[in-house]
Amino acid sequence: MNSIYILVCVVILIQIGIFVMSRRIRKRERENNVLLKYNINSRQKAWQLLADPNIPEEDKAKIQAYYDAE
Repeated sequence: MNSIYILVCVVILIQIGIFVMSRRIRKRERENNVLLKYNINSRQKAWQLLADPNIPEEDKAKIQAYYDAE
């Protein structure tokens, strides 16, 4: 009976670890991907963000590349 409890605890800890790691990966991806960071889903939204003075220049370069690609 003790082995079942140990097995259940190990499985629960593994699930929690997978959940935490997936959230960290998603957060890191969101920080690096300007399309997700600024919720860009059209060229119009990209054009509006290119005119925004509050956006950093490196992000503007990535948005410009996306805008030119479509």
